[in-house]
Amino acid sequence: MKIDFDIAGTPATFERNQTTGHAKLRVGDEQIELQSPLKPSTHFQLSTTQAWHCDVADHQIDIVKVRPRFLGGMRANTYTVSVDDRKVATSVGT
Repeated sequence: MKIDFDIAGTPATFERNQTTGHAKLRVGDEQIELQSPLKPSTHFQLSTTQAWHCDVADHQIDIVKVRPRFLGGMRANTYTVSVDDRKVATSVGT
């Protein structure tokens, strides 16, 4: 999954690898790791909603992933990206 968006004119990209669970946020030249594939909680989670929060240049970034309850690992997830509580991108995919 890859979602491109802007943070106050600066290009940003959220990327998540479905196979490894690795999630990262790139803002300009900076890269922020949101989720490590080495943590067990990356691969085993009962909740259908997962959220990542971080602050970048005085802006609050919130990324929320919602997976379907039934066979959630094999169906498309919904991703929503918000900057300063304003939704800037939504994507559906793996």
